[in-house]
Amino acid sequence: MNPQSTQFRCPTCSSPLTLTVTPFVAPSPLPPLPAYPAPMPPQALPPAPPDFPPQTFPGRSFPAPPPRGVQPPAPPSTPQPVPAATARHLPPPPAPPQRQQRPPSRPRRRLSPQATLLALGVLLLLAAGVTFLAVTWDSLPVAAQAAIMGTLATIALIGAIPMAKHKLAGTAEALAILGCGLLIVDLYGIRALGLITASDALTYTAAAAAIVAAVNLLMNRLAPTVKTFGLAAVIVGQLPLPLFLADRVDLAALLLGLLIQLVITLYWSAQGTRTVRITGAICSATVFAGILLTGSTRVLIALVADRDPNFADFIADMFGLSATAFVPLAATTAIVCLTAATGILLLNKRTLPGGLTPTPGEILCTATAAFTVATFLPQIPEAGRWLTTALATVLVLVELLRPRRTGRLTTMLLTATTTSATVAVLVSTFSSDVRQLSLIAALVAALALVAGWRKRLEATTTAATAGFAAQLAIVLAVIDEFITLWTGGIALAVVAACSIAAATRYVGRPPERALLISGATAALLAEIVILLVSPGTGTGVVLTIAAAPLVAYGMQPGRRDALLVAGLLLIFANTGFVLGTDTTTVEWFTVPPAVIMLALGILRWRDQPSWLFLGPGLLLGLVPSALLADGNDILRTTLVITAAVAVILAGTRFSLQAPFVVGAAVLTKIGLWQFLEVAPLIPRWITLALAGLILLTVGATYERRLHQAKQAARWLTSLR
Repeated sequence: MNPQSTQFRCPTCSSPLTLTVTPFVAPSPLPPLPAYPAPMPPQALPPAPPDFPPQTFPGRSFPAPPPRGVQPPAPPSTPQPVPAATARHLPPPPAPPQRQQRPPSRPRRRLSPQATLLALGVLLLLAAGVTFLAVTWDSLPVAAQAAIMGTLATIALIGAIPMAKHKLAGTAEALAILGCGLLIVDLYGIRALGLITASDALTYTAAAAAIVAAVNLLMNRLAPTVKTFGLAAVIVGQLPLPLFLADRVDLAALLLGLLIQLVITLYWSAQGTRTVRITGAICSATVFAGILLTGSTRVLIALVADRDPNFADFIADMFGLSATAFVPLAATTAIVCLTAATGILLLNKRTLPGGLTPTPGEILCTATAAFTVATFLPQIPEAGRWLTTALATVLVLVELLRPRRTGRLTTMLLTATTTSATVAVLVSTFSSDVRQLSLIAALVAALALVAGWRKRLEATTTAATAGFAAQLAIVLAVIDEFITLWTGGIALAVVAACSIAAATRYVGRPPERALLISGATAALLAEIVILLVSPGTGTGVVLTIAAAPLVAYGMQPGRRDALLVAGLLLIFANTGFVLGTDTTTVEWFTVPPAVIMLALGILRWRDQPSWLFLGPGLLLGLVPSALLADGNDILRTTLVITAAVAVILAGTRFSLQAPFVVGAAVLTKIGLWQFLEVAPLIPRWITLALAGLILLTVGATYERRLHQAKQAARWLTSLR
């Protein structure tokens, strides 16, 4: 078989091509594939046990597995189509993962060659203008130099207008900067070279700034797209008024003028471009902060000068004026308050950029106004020292009694309250006004109770604040000698009693501990104060006042141990009373404590053995008097015998061992003592005969007396 060739041209490039076809013999057929054995029919699975019934799965059918030992058939070479009924139940294929797209980065702003050339050109031209004035001042008249510089400035400023209209923003900005710079240099040269010498430096500077601001304002109207004119008009426009008023009016008038200028600037800039609006807002905020800072500082300096004469002389020598003059000080305070109110109003009228809220600005304005007023009030003659405290108290009451507890007004009110209270405390502290601090502490205690009543404070915080603030107020009043030591000690004891009495209402609740700690502290302070004036009677009065509510507290379930403390305080109080009267009768020291102990025992340990709740009181009340009783002291002996008989009868009636034994022992002692006192007076034969009769009687009735003695012992031991 010979190959056959065919020549033809390419239809695209017309190149000659040759196609050769060579015939060949087909190979022998491929051997057939080996046949796989036919699959065996599936065999039935054995039935499932009864405990595990077969489960069916709806929507899917699974073939039965082949029997053990049989190879499963080979999978088909072509994939089998999935039935539609089964495909509906298959889960959808997972979605391909999506690549996270990065946010487009902001392009970096680079300094273009045009901007560089324009900036260097403006800089060189300004340098040339300054050099021209410095070099040719003796070659040309000053008027000619000023005219030349003014002409150049006018050409540069006017040239910015067509450049802005032809969308040449960079060139227009460069010409505007050049014109403003040349105008400033021209105005400076007129003054420096002596062309105008009629006015002082501040006045001329104010006039020059006004001219520059007016020219830029006019050019901003002619070429509003040029940012330089708007910025220069806003920034330079802030200078003329303060420079003109600096040495002509007092500080209050200057601040008022700046406030008016601030409002005008903010209103005018709001109608300009975005750049002008931002610049106007920044300038207004700066001037606003300057007004607040200057006014509040002026009032603070006056307060310090009012408290320190040396500092007042220093201020007078430095500024040549009185720092404590009342009328200028009041005017400055009023201007600061007016500025703060204007700031709050403007913050709520204008939309702030960047999603800012007016709350921080409102807090700043409120705090500054409150600080200024709080530092001004102490400088008012006569009642000034009390006015700041009164202002803080009124603000706190308004805050506590207002029904609404949220909102901007609440925030500003809380700020003013905190600032005024802080200033009041600091002024009183640095002025060493102890009486004023005592009043503040008393007001804090009263306002804490009001806050607790209005649910503004937790009960524990209210109890602790009210208790300790009241104690501090009393101690400071004693230190200031506003009240006497006697009055201070009794007042502290009353505070302790009130705290302990209030604790009976909060048994088992958190305020209980705070009230008890406050009461214990007040009682300790009361005792310390009263020891300075009356260690005896004063101690008795203070401890009695403190122990009275403690008895009521000890009557509460689970608080019976407080009765021991109350009894101990009452015993010390009785001792103090006795020492204060200079008495030597022992019953004044023993009977009242014994009565207290008996009362506590009956109230607290009634279900215990009588020796526990009655024994200490009976022993303290009867034994010392029984030991001192003799034939010469008929009144004491009679009273002791009467008390012993009464105690024996009570013990017999209520089956109590301690009263019976103590009473019997007291009667036995008194009887033996009386017998020993009378025995020397009796003849000897009577004594011997009486002893013999007693022994004879006991011996004759020994068995019966022994039995009666055993019965008496058993009865006595059966008593409680």
